Amino acid sequence: MINKLLLLFIAISFMACQEKQTTSVKESSAQLLLTSTGMELFQNPKSDLVENAISQLEIQVKEILENPLKVPQPIDAGGGYSHEKHKKNYAELYRVAISHNLNPADDKLAFIKEMFESYASMYPNLGLHPKAKENHPPGKLYWQGLNEAVTLFYMIQSYDLSREFLSEQEQGKIEKDLLRPMAHFLSVDSYDVFNKIHNHGTWSVAAVGMTGMVLGDDEMVQTSIYGSNKDGKTGFIAQLDHLFSSDGFYSEGPYYHRYAILPFIAFAEAIEKNNPEVKIFEHRDGILKKAVTTLLQLTDEQGRFYPINDAIKSKTWESDEVVFATNIAYKQYKDESLLPVIKMMGKISLTDAGAMAANAITEDTKDFYNRPSMFIADGVEGNSGGLALLRSPQNTDGQLQAVLKFSTQGMGHGHFDRLSLSVYDHGHEIIPDYGAARFLNIEAKRGGRYLPENKTYAQHTISHAAVVLDEKSQYKGNVKYSEEYVSQLVKTDVAGERLQVTIAMDTMAYSNTSLSRSITMVNEPAISDRPFIIDLYHIDSKTGHQMDMNFPFYGDIIDTQFEYTRPVNKTVLGTDNGYNHLEVLAKGSPNANSENTKFTFLQAQRFYTITSITDSNTELFITQTGANDPEFNLNIQRQYLLRQPKGDSTHTFVNIIEPHGFFNPIQETVAQPKSVISDVKHEQQNGCDIVTFKAGEDLYLYTLSRKRDNQKNHTITYNGNSYSWEGPHQLIKL
Repeated sequence: MINKLLLLFIAISFMACQEKQTTSVKESSAQLLLTSTGMELFQNPKSDLVENAISQLEIQVKEILENPLKVPQPIDAGGGYSHEKHKKNYAELYRVAISHNLNPADDKLAFIKEMFESYASMYPNLGLHPKAKENHPPGKLYWQGLNEAVTLFYMIQSYDLSREFLSEQEQGKIEKDLLRPMAHFLSVDSYDVFNKIHNHGTWSVAAVGMTGMVLGDDEMVQTSIYGSNKDGKTGFIAQLDHLFSSDGFYSEGPYYHRYAILPFIAFAEAIEKNNPEVKIFEHRDGILKKAVTTLLQLTDEQGRFYPINDAIKSKTWESDEVVFATNIAYKQYKDESLLPVIKMMGKISLTDAGAMAANAITEDTKDFYNRPSMFIADGVEGNSGGLALLRSPQNTDGQLQAVLKFSTQGMGHGHFDRLSLSVYDHGHEIIPDYGAARFLNIEAKRGGRYLPENKTYAQHTISHAAVVLDEKSQYKGNVKYSEEYVSQLVKTDVAGERLQVTIAMDTMAYSNTSLSRSITMVNEPAISDRPFIIDLYHIDSKTGHQMDMNFPFYGDIIDTQFEYTRPVNKTVLGTDNGYNHLEVLAKGSPNANSENTKFTFLQAQRFYTITSITDSNTELFITQTGANDPEFNLNIQRQYLLRQPKGDSTHTFVNIIEPHGFFNPIQETVAQPKSVISDVKHEQQNGCDIVTFKAGEDLYLYTLSRKRDNQKNHTITYNGNSYSWEGPHQLIKL
């Protein structure tokens, strides 16, 4: 008898231990991004990422609950108190709702109820926001409707997680006075935005569609997926079809791609769970997978997005939107190339997908993301220009990256910068893109809006590394006109390590003028231990023009190797099109006894030299932003500009951009501060560019066919000798 009682005691004790080891989760009614599946994974963590995510959440929620809840009347523009407080409120509601599901507590539920009650009491009495934003329809809580959509996007997820803990009366008030009115405002009162092919439209359809799923309103769901008329000409499917190129490039550029990817990927996940018959993740040959992987490729070595178009710098792939996107993309596509990124981020979204992605990471998962060279096509059919990413092999010496941009105008957020160049090395901007003139949400700076200088400088051609004719921006500086035309890819060959090239052209940026630019990255240890860039920019016009080749740069000027004078009085480079914001720091001319001009600067402890072919007519300028900038809105940036005065109708700017050497400020040592490339010459022959240069005492010939053809074999004659090669280009030691 004693033995039987002992065995029974042991069995009960064992069962109790088992119950402590595995926490069960009651079946939740949540049906969006975090469901019972994810809750169980979070409550029974199997990875450090999951444990850290829960730990951080509880720390945040503890702090949230220690402060009184405030829901102010909406009166401020972006950056103001009420604007920022409403943004903070929906973020806090979302965190507390998740926390309450994973670890229920009375104070958490009380917070959720008070937050919903406060907004449900306020919202029906609100008119349009008193400080409407120019060019964008206003919201009620915010100066623009976009923020309203983002708020509903998070509020409906919070309600999805909280509804089962609320009484029927509480649910009724929240749905009747808050969620449905917000959805109605976004989809009916803001009909044009809801049906717009634009990131504002994406946020609206995602918020309203997810609201329809939770409230059981199929009309909301169908209009969100297929547009208000449910004919597929607008709505979520149409946005997937028109906002992403065939390669997954987002037309507004990486900065807005990063922002828009969240509603795209989150709403797709909700559709997959609630309307699987749509097969959303299969749509357009898996366009959402391409959208995520392309976005990740549009980053430098530090994970910062290339600041193309109206971009605000310092955004990285650690942004919450990208965390959500990589998690969901992994869950849906099981693409293991995403796991290193998730591991490097060191954080996950609090969703089913976040927990699944974290659990998929193992000790064998690399902490290294491969960024190869590639061409990313723009346009729905992939025939509207694009971006060429030329990248040296990734190693401990760091990666040299060149970005040749000839994508479409960017739906109002684009700049007049076709055929522009940006260069990155070791994760640092060397030849930068200016990005946007804006202090986002800093109310003192025009309410956080785009600043006037965005239109008068940042968007103009002169603020980029590109050619400007007659001090006029491309496409007459007219957005609508520029959106009618596209640049063209001539050819690209980026598969090899030794030589990579892309040639692009534009025939409409200036009247009766053809522009073409070839960027070649050379990785030849016999010449230099660092890769370098050969940049050929051709102008072919029917009339003569002043031609300016501009190179913005960061860093300290080390050596110019040309004579210059510095103006005694402040001198401005020009009167309009961005020239009016450039102060002339120095003006010079090439040395008479040399066909080359060198300009060397130091950035991030490394030296860079631009070696240019110049002639007796060339004028040289060093400029700096800041002229005609009364409110100090422009970032300080310098430019090195080569000018061919008005006269010629054709010209080729030939520049070699060469990284070299290193400065160690700690050891106070310098290595190879001087360029190894010299005696650069250029000629054209039968549609081929021929560039010769010396590296030390050795003479090299680089030749490139500019023809848009499929010819594999090419032949040129140089100094009486015939040279043949296969492929678009070749580098030969003579």
